[in-house]
Amino acid sequence: AVPWPGMTGCDIDLLHLQLDPLRPLSADGSEPYVDWPRRLDPGQPDVKSRLVRAFSRPSAPDHPATRLITGHRGVGKTTELNRVSARLAAGDGGRKVFVSTLFAQQWLDIEDVQPEELVLQIVRQLVADLDAAGMDLPAKRLRAFWEKLKAIRPGIEIGVDPLKFSFSLKDFPAGRDEFRKLMRGQLPTVYDLVNRELIPKARAYLRQAHGFEDILLVVDDLDKIPQKVITDGGLTNHENLFLDHAGTLRAISCNLVLTIPIDLAYSPAQVRLQNDYGSLILTVPLVPVRTRTGAAVPAGEQALVDVIAERAARAGCATTGIFEDHDLLRRVVALSGGHMRSLIVFLAEMLDWTDALPLTRPLVERYVSRSAKDMGRALFDADWALLRQVRNRVEPVDDPRFFELLRNHYVFAYEEGDEDYWYGWNPLLDEIERGRPDGQPG
Repeated sequence: AVPWPGMTGCDIDLLHLQLDPLRPLSADGSEPYVDWPRRLDPGQPDVKSRLVRAFSRPSAPDHPATRLITGHRGVGKTTELNRVSARLAAGDGGRKVFVSTLFAQQWLDIEDVQPEELVLQIVRQLVADLDAAGMDLPAKRLRAFWEKLKAIRPGIEIGVDPLKFSFSLKDFPAGRDEFRKLMRGQLPTVYDLVNRELIPKARAYLRQAHGFEDILLVVDDLDKIPQKVITDGGLTNHENLFLDHAGTLRAISCNLVLTIPIDLAYSPAQVRLQNDYGSLILTVPLVPVRTRTGAAVPAGEQALVDVIAERAARAGCATTGIFEDHDLLRRVVALSGGHMRSLIVFLAEMLDWTDALPLTRPLVERYVSRSAKDMGRALFDADWALLRQVRNRVEPVDDPRFFELLRNHYVFAYEEGDEDYWYGWNPLLDEIERGRPDGQPG
């Protein structure tokens, strides 16, 4: 073990408050953000800079640009998109862009998302954001349209102000199918209202009142949609939403960003996705802590150490007060596999195992052993065989279960340089293998 040069006290309660793994970081400078891509490779354009460039450049109103964003859940997509939105609104790319962001999970049943209701919520969010920006909305036509929906489907509670129509399909599941049929028939009216009247007026107002040169719609949380087969022919809900209805999602005449599930983005459907949406799929990557040959990446490890240090500093302490020695901290960082949320979860849960800091080696090892066993108990022999192929070949495996294991964090996808993509299994699985004399988990 490498001892710390000196122990520093740390308030465990204050530290715990800084370790909410489900809270995305804002872009206002008040959050403990570490811009690790710029630190690791300053000359390489990351997702943020690519998006800022793409949407800062002029686009024809009748040919808006679309970008698809993917990455493991918990890797920081929302945090990165928050920073992109702030930079575009500030004009960092040379032109100020008005950004309307829909967090789909707040308004939709993420288990059962259909294109017509998604379009409705995108429009709802845009109207709400334009209203907040002070725009005099085309109230007469908007009110008439939403009141028409309310008259046809009385169960819809539009709210006090029909301009905001702040309802959620989750609030009336019994009428969902009926509402979807209604919306499918009304989509042409929605597009006509939005594209011919709302957006042209919004562009003119935003330019004159606020100096915005364009509008960008960001739809987050769609990467959280779980995959399921919905037809006897094997069609999945992912394919139905993002491929079969790509035209529906792109029909609003604004630039658009969609987050999509990683198991769809990395599947054979990726070429069709690129063709249907007109761009490569951007990935918010894991922090590289190992190369494909297993060598450590010190800069990546240090970036994650700094993530811990930033949060510790908000609690008035240093990393020297969290772990009893430097090697223990590095071990926890390596076990995260470079997955940001996993690292935060590790720390938050370890604090639940103790009343005092620093975290000792026996405590950390007990926690790691328990976490590894919890992860492994859902795996069968066939899963282990597939996972060992991934570990040994560092490549995808021709098996439908591969994408399920990717989605559920048993397999991690990495980027190494500009063109090198490789796969590895979750480092916690090493803990299971290491503990069995014959190398067999069963």
